Amino acid sequence: MLGRSADFPYALVLGHLRSVGKHFLDAELLRLLDEIRSSVAESESESVAESESGAEGRDGPSFLHRFLDVVLDKHDDRYDYPSYTALSLLTRPAPADRHEALRSRDEVLLLLLADLVRFEERASTDTPDAPHDMPPSPELIAKRTRLAVRVMEPAALRALPAGVVDAAAVAAVPGRTPGGPLAAEILRTAAPEQSLALSASVQPVYVLHDEYLFLRTLQSFETTFTFMSSALATAVRRLDDDRPQESAELVGTVADVLKESLPLFSLLATMRPEAFQTFRTFTEGASAIQSAGYKTFESLCSTPSLARLASSAYTSVPLVRERVVNGQATVQGTWHALIAEHRLDPADDAALRAAADRLESVHQRWKQTHYRLAVRMIGERSGTGYTQGVPYLAAVLDNRLFPAPDRHGALVG
Repeated sequence: MLGRSADFPYALVLGHLRSVGKHFLDAELLRLLDEIRSSVAESESESVAESESGAEGRDGPSFLHRFLDVVLDKHDDRYDYPSYTALSLLTRPAPADRHEALRSRDEVLLLLLADLVRFEERASTDTPDAPHDMPPSPELIAKRTRLAVRVMEPAALRALPAGVVDAAAVAAVPGRTPGGPLAAEILRTAAPEQSLALSASVQPVYVLHDEYLFLRTLQSFETTFTFMSSALATAVRRLDDDRPQESAELVGTVADVLKESLPLFSLLATMRPEAFQTFRTFTEGASAIQSAGYKTFESLCSTPSLARLASSAYTSVPLVRERVVNGQATVQGTWHALIAEHRLDPADDAALRAAADRLESVHQRWKQTHYRLAVRMIGERSGTGYTQGVPYLAAVLDNRLFPAPDRHGALVG
């Protein structure tokens, strides 16, 4: 029965999708997949109705249902950034414990980049994986592997058994860990459900090799944003519980993880503009401005200004905007409330300021790098989500995560 996840031919469907591109899937195949999805949805509804103990679907659609939703996003006319990046297949709730939350992020990031390294290295073999048009040169493959490894190393040192990565070598010269063996070790230990999610989450719109890199890099950023948002939400709670030192440590960890992720932009910059300009033609409607993960992170630092909340940055993520408008607590707002209530001593205030300044500094580097990359890739062309593209990025360069509290038009944070 194709309506059951265990019986569904994921590999067959994905192999065909990657060989032609999601944008070019045959209408008859789309109709068949839509029928299977309807059957899955009906079965899930019946299971929930009949079982008091809970069934697959009670806590949300099954993996197969979510997979088919991603495949059929263009067919359904609801294609956007979350569906393009298949976030519903990769995202999992961050554990409440901050150490477990970081470990969860590290594990997903390592899987994503290990898979990218494997894909890149196969490009030079006689049996490259699809999408395989415009294959990279051996020199470009080596550069991409090195840059991916630079992002992987800090996470690997935290999440993998001791000895898999040489800590002293990483400290001396980052990015020199052999990428192939590291990727093979990570993928070898992946659980079956992790391997399925990893494979199912690459659904390119066209057949160019570089789109695989684009997808895995975006997904790596989103995985990082999920952790950062979770950590900042915990930081707010720690402040509210009069535990400011723990809050400062969490903000500092967010700064560290964002800094570790900066080489992802260098990795993305290896994408060839001519390839990007070709496949982006078929990504109209999907833009990173629709990233709820990034906006959640930003809005947990401080409440965005009224002008920003009214802009496409937040109208593109209505659920995040709604939380902000409804009074979501923020690090800066809670921190300043403690000061006003004389509940924060100078040493704790200084620790919070140092951590916030560090995060602000890394974030400014992040935005500047993002802007320069966008200029190189798309110039003055509009973005792919009906957005302004580069002019939008230029306009927000001066925005701050922790702005002066007397800024005009802000809501109470």
